[in-house]
Amino acid sequence: MAEPVYRVGIVGCGGMGRSHARNWAAHPRTEVVATADVNYDAAKALADEYSARAYGDYREMLQKEELDIVSVTTWQNVRAEITVAAAASGVKGILGEKPMAASMGETWDMLEACEKHHVKLAIGHQRRFDPRNVEKRRLILDGAIGRPTAVLRRDGHGLLNRGTHEIDEMRFWLGDPKPLWLIGQVSRKTDRWERRVRAEDLCACIICFEGGTRGTYESDLPEPGLNGHVVYGEDGIIKRGPDGTLLLLNSKTNGWQTITPPPVGTNQFQEFIDWLDGKVETHRNEGRVAAVTMEILMAIYESVLIQDVVKFPLTRRENPLDVLVESRRLPVEIPGRYDIRAPFPGQKVPERPA
Repeated sequence: MAEPVYRVGIVGCGGMGRSHARNWAAHPRTEVVATADVNYDAAKALADEYSARAYGDYREMLQKEELDIVSVTTWQNVRAEITVAAAASGVKGILGEKPMAASMGETWDMLEACEKHHVKLAIGHQRRFDPRNVEKRRLILDGAIGRPTAVLRRDGHGLLNRGTHEIDEMRFWLGDPKPLWLIGQVSRKTDRWERRVRAEDLCACIICFEGGTRGTYESDLPEPGLNGHVVYGEDGIIKRGPDGTLLLLNSKTNGWQTITPPPVGTNQFQEFIDWLDGKVETHRNEGRVAAVTMEILMAIYESVLIQDVVKFPLTRRENPLDVLVESRRLPVEIPGRYDIRAPFPGQKVPERPA
């Protein structure tokens, strides 16, 4: 008996929408049948590439098309409403992009809707399929460095932009432990945004995971920077090496050992199909896993808001950075609104004093 071909709709026809469409179209078990975007011309251009139908309103697409899978590749400030509507429309699965949403309230709404309608939800933290990350996780969980004690991450360009990947990688390496508490700091003196969601100028935090492992994350901080790919354990160190390798040092090795990770053999799209087919129990980017990464991001802002250690789980629905700015507890000192990914009309980036 032939396996079913899943009908796919794409909501959000920018760069990520094109990436999802290309991957779904290349898979023998999926067919891109519809696209939707508030910019109808963008939806039409993408639809024409795959002989699909285009819509200027995703609601109309959900109503008229009998979809099995929806890719939500819009900006994060509208992902929740689209995911909730798609879950109620009768689809089997939704693959969203990162960050999962723009607040915990939106994240919880997405999870609730998908659970209510028995829809499988995954979020595109694709670095969980990188061979180095997969092998690094395996080695750590197999005890290659003993009990992990500390992990370092460093990046820039905003928590909800790049930080979501960095924090998610940190959790993946460690086997997705639960966060226990976090203390963080944020600076936002400019009116910085990221795809129409407020962003900080810079931030840093310390996370305590179950078992006592400390995670240190910093974003956009001044140089010199730390090596943001290192995990320390009670019996060793593991970090990235050159040309896609890993470097391992422990009591069993004579100096640094170079490890070439084996191929992973799947990606987020194939694993999603396997999940729908019942061939795997879950997806490594399943919605509840991604929600914890989102919770850590919001906890950094929450720590600034309450000026204290944040204990998990969070209870605040709204984005704490919005609360800080709108209550003038984090006022803009250098005027000039700007977006680091999708410039506002006539945008001019203000200079920040050195």
